[in-house]
Amino acid sequence: MLQDPEKPFEEWEQEVRAQTIDEAKAKCQAIADGQTLTDLLTVTQATVTPYKGTYRFICWFRSERSDNDDDSNTGS
Repeated sequence: MLQDPEKPFEEWEQEVRAQTIDEAKAKCQAIADGQTLTDLLTVTQATVTPYKGTYRFICWFRSERSDNDDDSNTGS
């Protein structure tokens, strides 16, 4: 979960394979939970025809940047 919505962030996506949208959402949430300061935005289905019993889904994430350089370069 993002701590400061005013901080810079980056959005990114990752592909997962699942049998249902609910299964894909659970996999995507597990990915988000494993990342620091990351929210799951949405999950979209990328294929309509199953391959070996699963569909391709795209997880969309937003992660807060931790730009430590900005804090350390504030002049002396």
